Amino acid sequence: MPAVQQRQIIKPLPSQLANQIAAGEVIERPASVVKELLENALDAGAGRIDIELTNGGMNGIMITDNGIGIRADELPLAIARHATSKIESIDDLLALHSLGFRGEALASMCSVSQWEIVSRNAASELAAKLSHQLPEQVLEVNHAIGTSVTINNLFHNTPARRKFLRAERTEFRHCDEVIKRMALARFDVGFYVNHNSKQTLRLPAASDDSGRARRVAQVCSQNFINQSLTIDYPHNNMRLRGWVSQAEFSRQSTDMQYFYINGRIIRDRVINHAIRMAYQNILPPGRHAVYILHFEIDPASVDVNVHPTKHEVRFAESRLIHDFISRSLRDALGVVGVKGVAETSATYISQETPLPNNSYSPIPMPAEYETNDSMFGRVLSIVHSRFALTQIKDQQVDKFYLIDLARASALWVASHWLNSYSQQQVKSQPLLVPQRLTLTDQQRINYQLTESLLIDLGIQLSAETTGDYLLRYVPNLCRTYVSDELCINLLNTKLHRDDLQDQIINLLTKTRFDSSKLNLTEILITLSDKNALQTVNEFADCWRELDESSLQEWFKLSS
Repeated sequence: MPAVQQRQIIKPLPSQLANQIAAGEVIERPASVVKELLENALDAGAGRIDIELTNGGMNGIMITDNGIGIRADELPLAIARHATSKIESIDDLLALHSLGFRGEALASMCSVSQWEIVSRNAASELAAKLSHQLPEQVLEVNHAIGTSVTINNLFHNTPARRKFLRAERTEFRHCDEVIKRMALARFDVGFYVNHNSKQTLRLPAASDDSGRARRVAQVCSQNFINQSLTIDYPHNNMRLRGWVSQAEFSRQSTDMQYFYINGRIIRDRVINHAIRMAYQNILPPGRHAVYILHFEIDPASVDVNVHPTKHEVRFAESRLIHDFISRSLRDALGVVGVKGVAETSATYISQETPLPNNSYSPIPMPAEYETNDSMFGRVLSIVHSRFALTQIKDQQVDKFYLIDLARASALWVASHWLNSYSQQQVKSQPLLVPQRLTLTDQQRINYQLTESLLIDLGIQLSAETTGDYLLRYVPNLCRTYVSDELCINLLNTKLHRDDLQDQIINLLTKTRFDSSKLNLTEILITLSDKNALQTVNEFADCWRELDESSLQEWFKLSS
């Protein structure tokens, strides 16, 4: 008779073994340790993080931050599995505002390494220290406010895992990439990296647009900054902002693509497809875009509790998000449905406009501009990015109008701009990346004479040591105009406070604009008010009715 196999008794796993099993998912290599510790430092409110790596992180990782620190009585809990300060209930999990939340990372990495944690909060004179040598005894030591975590000899007690690690150069490259991803997520935090006692990366905290641009250039190259567009597109509870490469700058690989959701780097097929769709007509096969994009959304609309690495997400409305991202990028790139780029201006600042659920159109769909308050009716088409053709029924008769949007927009913007100026309430929009302006001698003189007036109008520049100027702020009302061209036109005009209306209308008419971002409804209503037009005689002819007599006159036809 065959021997009866004895049934194994079901029993709980020892805590150390359970943590080592969990480490298999959370801690794959030294870069995983770096990622988890950086997330903890950022969640602790750190303004500076120092990273020390030895042998690509395989022999040593030490990360020091100046965050809020951990109380001595809480330090043993910090290395306990499923212990965290980030969430307390399922409601917190469904609306996460922190990078970490699972309470697994520290326990996992401590189970497969020789570790030490030193931390001090502002309420304590001395820091608390806990280590693998005395894991249950908290010692008092000297340390600055903040936390220092040391992880040595990763996988020393699990040699089967350690043999899968690669060469020092490879492991360091993975750690370096994790650090750069975090640095592009949090420009307000300084990152300083040493490898084998040699500084390899120095990224000071950036508090302004020029500092952020320097960090992007340091991580992704100055060529990327020179050949990229900065975007900022809000819509309802969503916002997409960052840098995207133009058609002239692409790569053979996807190694310089960074997408963040509420500050968390993610990989998602929906997002990737939306971005590929935006670039499909302007990049040749085999080439990939470069981008750093930050997507902000209500945390309750996205689930980040999908995988222990927290790189994957699920959206409540994936189709809406896909269309918003794809359309926003197409708008910024100037994609018009055929191969080519229609606009090469360096900065686009989007106004909040409704997004239809149908396919992208660079000109707003006519249904979006139905209005009962305008004499022009709905917009049928926009020709040459300047002229609007509209239609309205009047007593069962179709009437058609042709509107010069350059003049109409100048009238509308100038009216609101000068009204805000007279009340000292001009609102300005900072450019994500300041635009460099090389001025002529006359433009410099004009700037010096009108600097205070330009500031009152919402235009702010700063002088560089090179002699150039950086354009930093433009008025919100001028977001549809090419900002550097608008500034140059202002400097070419000897502005006078007593003659601003005519001067601003004239220079706005000469400045290029993006017709897809115009507030057409408001402009059409303003044009319908004949009393408003009487005060600006030169703009009384910014629209024409296409009636039979005018068409006959244009074509020189006899009745």
